[in-house]
Amino acid sequence: MFGLSHARTKSLAALTLAAASSSLGLVALATPASAGFVTFCEGSGGAVTVPGELRVASGKSCVLDGTRVTGSVTVEPGANLVVTGGTFDGGVAVQDDGFFDAQATKIAGDVVLTDAYGTFLSGGPVGGNVKVSAAAHPERSTYAFLSGAEVGGDVTSTVGEVYAENSEFAKSVTGTGVSYLDLTNVVVGANLSVSGATLGSVFCGGEVYGNATYTGNSHTLQIGADGPVIGCTQASYWGGNVTISDNTADVRVSNNIIRGNLAGTGNSPAPTGSDNRVRGTVSGQFENLSASASGFAARSAAVSPEAEAQAKVDQRRSAAENAAAVAGPAQL
Repeated sequence: MFGLSHARTKSLAALTLAAASSSLGLVALATPASAGFVTFCEGSGGAVTVPGELRVASGKSCVLDGTRVTGSVTVEPGANLVVTGGTFDGGVAVQDDGFFDAQATKIAGDVVLTDAYGTFLSGGPVGGNVKVSAAAHPERSTYAFLSGAEVGGDVTSTVGEVYAENSEFAKSVTGTGVSYLDLTNVVVGANLSVSGATLGSVFCGGEVYGNATYTGNSHTLQIGADGPVIGCTQASYWGGNVTISDNTADVRVSNNIIRGNLAGTGNSPAPTGSDNRVRGTVSGQFENLSASASGFAARSAAVSPEAEAQAKVDQRRSAAENAAAVAGPAQL
């Protein structure tokens, strides 16, 4: 069974608790006066309130159900945190090769992944930003998979795979140097920017209320179109300008309602598309578009982006749940 370790303020109360805890086999660590509680989790925990900071130590797994954490949450290198129906009053930091899976969980602060394995956010609100980046391991294909999520801040990624469905983002979504950024049935409250995506980007059946830019991407850009990466029959709405330039990709732009302008140059091959209703001006390569070829050409012969992301989530979640079951009840 996992043992509990608290870091507490250097006060008379803390010293008294440490003396009492020693007789029970627990350890209370004294830290500078500015520090608060730090609880380490390994194993499974339920509907309790964890005061202060929660950490999952390197290589450990923690599975929570209905747990509230009043401070920040840190998933250390190689660790796993799976939470359902929780409430986090602070933010979440996921470190090197860490995994964070949150379903129907309220997160008040930011979710920040640095060199992480990935995250799955489903059916719950994030009050702050979602940020995915690489520091020591830019080669790692970190992923962010969001399904039925609500994000109050910006979503930004500079690495790996970004896939979101049936979600709402209050502010901007930005992918720079990612593998791909795919959005299906999402609402973006501000700007959308995708640049340098090696496998391109898909936007299907969603709404963007700022400006959208696609620059320097490769492989495939499917903007509202039905194929070639996924089937898409719903129209997409764009509240500002849509600019698509300097992409070495199969660019298909169809079935869009654009309140602003549709523009772009330097795309090779030339873009194709049809059934776009543009209230502003149409310029550059988007004047007199040729119709796109029919049919589908997936990025890989293996699986769709959604299936691939879900498979990664399931694999790591299963490993985390098994490890937590072996560790037993967490002493929270």
